[in-house]
Amino acid sequence: MYLDNAATTPIDKRVFEAMLPWLRDEFGNPSSIHSHGRRARIAIERARANVAALIGADPSEIIFTSGGTESDNTAIAMAAGEVHGDRTNSGSGGARFISSQAEHQAVLKPLEHHAHVGDSVAWLPVDHAAVPRTETVVRHIGPETRLLTLMHVNNETGGILPLADVAKLAEAHEIPFHSDMVQSAGKLATDIHAMAVDFASLSAHKLHGPKGSGALYVRGGIDVESILRGGAQERGRRGGTENVAGIVGFGEAARLALLEREERMERWMQFRAEAVTLLQDAFEHLIVNGDGEEVLPSILSVSFPSTHYDIDGEMLPMRCDLAGLAISSGSACTAGSVAPSHVMRAIGHDERTAGASVRISFGGMTTREEVRRGTGMLIRVVQEMAGPSSLRSHSRMTIP
Repeated sequence: MYLDNAATTPIDKRVFEAMLPWLRDEFGNPSSIHSHGRRARIAIERARANVAALIGADPSEIIFTSGGTESDNTAIAMAAGEVHGDRTNSGSGGARFISSQAEHQAVLKPLEHHAHVGDSVAWLPVDHAAVPRTETVVRHIGPETRLLTLMHVNNETGGILPLADVAKLAEAHEIPFHSDMVQSAGKLATDIHAMAVDFASLSAHKLHGPKGSGALYVRGGIDVESILRGGAQERGRRGGTENVAGIVGFGEAARLALLEREERMERWMQFRAEAVTLLQDAFEHLIVNGDGEEVLPSILSVSFPSTHYDIDGEMLPMRCDLAGLAISSGSACTAGSVAPSHVMRAIGHDERTAGASVRISFGGMTTREEVRRGTGMLIRVVQEMAGPSSLRSHSRMTIP
């Protein structure tokens, strides 16, 4: 029972079929001028238009990458030393980089590196949905600030940043703004030009596309140097022969995500509401992380507080896996670590509660039966681990 779609999604068979010719028959280098190369170039540009449509961008503003991590790192590197547009700052005061305590590791790690070499980084606190408040951003902006980077949707809680408000704040202070939109692209309606975002990171495998294919949006008019040198690909902004099959797959996944977005969102809202009801009926003291805030309905994060449930958080996802349920105890990139999720700590949980937190996430292929059965599996596992004294009421529990 797979309910870990925020980590990755199974590839859509329609995406696979679109990719197949470029894995088997079409082998041309997109930089070649003969017919083989021209066909590959046409396929890439068609995919670029579909990916741009995910966020309302112009195709010329899309750079294809190997995924969200590369896109995040590239945006930070460009802003740190290779942005040559008219939005750099001089003077004194303010952190050079502003981000939050609940960002993905692909943003945290490069910023930690900058802090290590002497740059100042302001780590903003977050609310219980793992979203920083706009007024907190204002307090940290100064003339030396080089980049503001905040994710659109938190990958562990689903908390939604008021992207347009934050982007316009950055614009007013002439600060470049980057947003990791890996979880939101194709799910939330986005007009990135109206929102005044400068850089945005996207990834195919969160949308039933292939792994190893991503994109970086760079707002038109920003002059950037290539991070990968050695070729003139991607309009000179990322050298290296393009991953044609992966890009074609990303383009088809993007097209389908937009086509089916409203129907998927409606189902996810129903799935999330039903899962929350089942869990709250079983556990009186359950914490729904981000409850009452604006959250993406495809993600449900819950915690079992240490004051009421004695649960070994390290064993919880493994016990679920043994029971036949795939969920996450944090972001996929930290799932192999025994340390509690940094996001759960950032929203205020103690170490044991942070460890006893799980994320259930839905995809375009998820069915209601999977949600009901998967939630029932989670309930049984937690009951076995916590013991009967932690149950809400034997008479009220209905396990599907």
